[in-house]
Amino acid sequence: MLFDLIEECKKIIAINTAGSAGTRRLVEHLVPYCRALGFRVFFQSPDNGPAADLNLIAHTQAEGAPDLCPQGLAMVTHLDTVPAGDRSLWTETGGDPYRATIQGDKIYGLGSADTKLDFLCKLLAIEQVGLQNVTVPVVLVGTFGEERSLAGARLLLDGALMKPKFALIGEPCELKAVVAHKGILYMRAVFRSEGAQGLAPPQTRHFHGRAAHGSMPHLGENAVEKAIRWLMAEWNVEATEIDGGVAHNIVPDSCRLSYVASEGPGPRVRFLKSFIDAIDRARLFLATHRNPSFDPPHTTGNIGVIRTHADGTVEIEFDYRLIPETDSEALFSIFEKIGASVPGAAVEEIRSNRPLNTPPDSEIVRRVGDAQEACGLARAFVVKSGNTEGAIFHDMGAQAVITGPGRAVGNIHAPNEHNEISQLKKAVEFYTAFLRRFC
Repeated sequence: MLFDLIEECKKIIAINTAGSAGTRRLVEHLVPYCRALGFRVFFQSPDNGPAADLNLIAHTQAEGAPDLCPQGLAMVTHLDTVPAGDRSLWTETGGDPYRATIQGDKIYGLGSADTKLDFLCKLLAIEQVGLQNVTVPVVLVGTFGEERSLAGARLLLDGALMKPKFALIGEPCELKAVVAHKGILYMRAVFRSEGAQGLAPPQTRHFHGRAAHGSMPHLGENAVEKAIRWLMAEWNVEATEIDGGVAHNIVPDSCRLSYVASEGPGPRVRFLKSFIDAIDRARLFLATHRNPSFDPPHTTGNIGVIRTHADGTVEIEFDYRLIPETDSEALFSIFEKIGASVPGAAVEEIRSNRPLNTPPDSEIVRRVGDAQEACGLARAFVVKSGNTEGAIFHDMGAQAVITGPGRAVGNIHAPNEHNEISQLKKAVEFYTAFLRRFC
């Protein structure tokens, strides 16, 4: 066997791939396994990005081929993770999110479900089938920056490195197959001011919430929004500092606010009121569109990060998960007006990604369903409220389906993330059965 699955899970959970740590260390760890299976290996990094970020592209084409997967199969897993957040909340791993901890059938650790361990399941499946027995070109991709604007997948698309016919995208779905998901509109609001000068010493308040995946905000409690709305209630104050959240796609569980009393609302408070008013207008706008295929059945929003910088700038990162019925341009225009109404304020789009909708009669849907049945799983096709790299691979021309081991809801993007060992083993069976449909 290429490696012992559980021991290898512990090793790669221990490799930090959150944020600026990048994926290079993990890529270097995985490359020998890819080569042992017969893959050629190609690396891709952003021209202007940190050297720590790498896409791992293991392929079966000749060196220098212009297309690394011509009308073939792309099996994709993102290797990065969200930041760990407050380590004290990782109670099942003794406060260390990178220390894999096994309790019964569960393995705890950052990236256990989302989605590093999925790559190992695919490696073992390829070993069982034998790369030489697969009759179509195969590319095994480990991307960077999925949690940061799907950066690695976008780089693959922009580089025109491959045109697969099929794409199987790893995300925790309990091995159900996602054939449709929401789009995303990810934005930044910025306010530039000189800060609160010459005022009394500030008072500080800490607001606490509950972390959850940004696509399921109703499962969490947003500490940043609580802090902003507290300021609106106080009103005759100015915020000297306001800092909370770790990523746009995580419901923030804490926010620290420093403020001083003033004769009227300060410039920052006026900006924050304009922002929260836009949030409220957006909620009214979004309430007119529903799609019962999704849970929740409407477009959702999350205020993920707020930061006060040394130069006095206040920066907010927030996103919306869009059902197909939502007009993303109309939604953006609600926030764009902040810049016109508040001097020193501006709102920009960081990224947008469209929804995915793979037809149920697609060839890949049939092959996935056959593989599910072959390994004793129910033939299950679902939709996902989050956004994935699937839509980007669709833009490459591929029929895309998202699946993988582990539970997403109430588990990923939160402390004590875990997977089930039985799910990981079943994933190896499923990927093996799926690959055999190409032999």
